[in-house]
Amino acid sequence: MRQYPLIIWHEGNIPEEHQRYIADQDLNDDLRFVDVSRVFRLPITIKEKDLVEGWAVGYRLMCRFHSFYIWRYTRQFDYVMRLDEDCTLISSAGDPIELLAEVQGDFAAAVFTKESHILTNHTLAVFVQNFIASVRGNMDASPYNQDFPYTNLYVTRTAFWRQPEVDQFLDAVRRERDSLRFRWGDLPVLGVALNMFAAPDKVYRLSGIGYKHGSHNSTITPDS
Repeated sequence: MRQYPLIIWHEGNIPEEHQRYIADQDLNDDLRFVDVSRVFRLPITIKEKDLVEGWAVGYRLMCRFHSFYIWRYTRQFDYVMRLDEDCTLISSAGDPIELLAEVQGDFAAAVFTKESHILTNHTLAVFVQNFIASVRGNMDASPYNQDFPYTNLYVTRTAFWRQPEVDQFLDAVRRERDSLRFRWGDLPVLGVALNMFAAPDKVYRLSGIGYKHGSHNSTITPDS
């Protein structure tokens, strides 16, 4: 089976000694640790007292990273597959990257789901509506349709996210104070971007893949 570079994003909190230990245990010969602490900071315009609800600052910044900055850090790759640190891959019927490339797709996830965070649904949906009105005029259907990819595991063509119109939307979300204040997750942000800019026949469900999502105590089976 083909071996890809394995990238571990971190906030500058994995010492070199620990990196060497992890590398010694891993079977991947191209393991890379990438320090993204530069973008894991609240902007000077937002103070911790401005944040609504009890979500940790680091979680909010993680959502922002996976909505916007990740596409800056993956420019050298044609495709990437995301697997969060609290997820364990159980099975895969094939190589997800090869499968997406073969069909010339832009994105594939194992599960598509709804956004459950009430505050996000109340505020991000309005932001999206206003963004569309200011940039595109109107759309036949709202892209905030609760049909979003479960983003703890997906595979995607990175060039899709670097298209000017997609980048414009993601950057607008990044610059919006409410994205951090109200903890807009990358699940609905990326989902809205796909609904707005991706052709329906370029977005797929990953079949034949199973994994455990530890922090949610859930298992995604190949036939979920």
